[in-house]
Amino acid sequence: MSAADNMAFDAAILSRYMEEDIPVLRLYRWLTPSFTYGVSQDPAGEIDMHRCAEDGIGVVGRMTGGGVLFHNDDVTYSFVCGKEDIGEPKSSLVSYREICAFLIRFYGSLGLKASFALEAPDFKDKSRPHELCAASCEKYDILVGGKKIGGNAQKRKKNAIFQHGSIPCGIDWEFSARYLKSPIDAISPGVTSLFEELNNVPDKKILESKLIEAFGEAFGVKFSEESGSLYEARMVK
Repeated sequence: MSAADNMAFDAAILSRYMEEDIPVLRLYRWLTPSFTYGVSQDPAGEIDMHRCAEDGIGVVGRMTGGGVLFHNDDVTYSFVCGKEDIGEPKSSLVSYREICAFLIRFYGSLGLKASFALEAPDFKDKSRPHELCAASCEKYDILVGGKKIGGNAQKRKKNAIFQHGSIPCGIDWEFSARYLKSPIDAISPGVTSLFEELNNVPDKKILESKLIEAFGEAFGVKFSEESGSLYEARMVK
């Protein structure tokens, strides 16, 4: 889908959960290279909006926080559920370690040793926010070989947990730099992708299957497939 439709679809699965308590895991891709930005960000501060418009690059806001994230050669997911669905006590604060465990499991299924950023011995030195997602370093960012891989962001609404994130198959830094105002030369050495970590990157369909399997195993759930048409009305509201 287009960037705008992808974010509208994510909003629709949250809206439906609030009405019907239907937990959903969604995997999706991007019609064109696109940037998403956090709910509190001014995209013009980091993205060359004029050049994106000229070149047909999607730019859209997320309902979650975090920094600017580039989507092109990646596998993207979102899910919505209740705290009880993932074993999070209603009285607890956000349990990112437990929630993101399925991503650790997914990378492990590819033969990669992934860990949370806070487990790195130099985490305190590297911990920092940044307007670009790739340049930030938060506690539960995921590292492979000491480098950040992908990004994830959450929204909480009453008892609902919504999260979406990106798993980069490859990163074209030269291409994305055409549209970003921040220099990336100091950022790229600390970021990695599947292309850099694996001898052969599996087809996206295989990656998506492995992500679904990892999610199901982590939370002990089974899936039934739904049609996207269930959300079309919500997307055009």
